[in-house]
Amino acid sequence: MAAKVYIQVQVEDDEIVITKPGTAFLLGYRKSAEEQRLVLTRSRVSPAASISEFRAQAFQAAASKARELGWIV
Repeated sequence: MAAKVYIQVQVEDDEIVITKPGTAFLLGYRKSAEEQRLVLTRSRVSPAASISEFRAQAFQAAASKARELGWIV
């Protein structure tokens, strides 16, 4: 089983920004104007073995924060 990747979740205006401290990894998500879903708005990642883990955990964290903010159900 893979180790959990530590991430930070911040809300900047109308964007949820997920970062991995100590790296350049960053993903930003916004609520879609047309649907109840999140849209990737920016991505800064470097090639690394843990990038797929980061992407998966970042999306889960963003979705959780979006539900908390009432952006999606």
